[in-house]
Amino acid sequence: MDPARRSELHERVAPFADVVAQPDASLDEMTLSLSKALQPDLDILGVMTEIDVLAADCPTPTRDGVMRFLRDDAGFAGDQTDYHHWQNSCLDHVLDRRRGMPITLAVVAIEVARRVGVRLAGIGLPGHFLVGDPDDPRWFADPYHGRTDLRRDECRNLLVRLGVRRWSDSFLEPVPSRLIVARMLNNLKLSCEHRDDGVRLAIVMHARQALPEFSGEHDAAVEALAPLN
Repeated sequence: MDPARRSELHERVAPFADVVAQPDASLDEMTLSLSKALQPDLDILGVMTEIDVLAADCPTPTRDGVMRFLRDDAGFAGDQTDYHHWQNSCLDHVLDRRRGMPITLAVVAIEVARRVGVRLAGIGLPGHFLVGDPDDPRWFADPYHGRTDLRRDECRNLLVRLGVRRWSDSFLEPVPSRLIVARMLNNLKLSCEHRDDGVRLAIVMHARQALPEFSGEHDAAVEALAPLN
């Protein structure tokens, strides 16, 4: 690979690697650093300010109040037109379009809630993503479908409707922020492969190397550099 291209790739991914290595990094910092690796001109602080403004408009600082505000007032909903587009994995585009994948809509909810003093957590079901209350294991919300106050049995039924037959109570346990980012990287990898987007795939594969969950992918990351040669 051309040394200049390799250096450019490293410069784009290094800030993301630095952020995810920090144990106290916030979820919005990590996800926006990932977005910036794909979009070098992204103004991370500007996007964080957008989330601040969004949160300031939330009239009811409760878990249900946050979810209703994002759905009814701010207009966030699932993208059912181009679900797998890479922009649906970028928080900045989801904030701009008010459309996204379940996981990025969950990130919006978690970060808006955090700003109004409400704790929400990511819930990583197989094939879907919810938010939950870490202090109440009986409450869940589905920002993609605009549903709130889901019970545990309703979450299980949701998976059945999505074609997932196996079940474990562990599916409803909160997901650490780093694993939310890892799952977003999985979505980006699939999106770039599906669209034959070699340049973004190379960036994504090297961003994955910053997480221990993908430590065995070194050869695949190197192979992804081929389009940049």
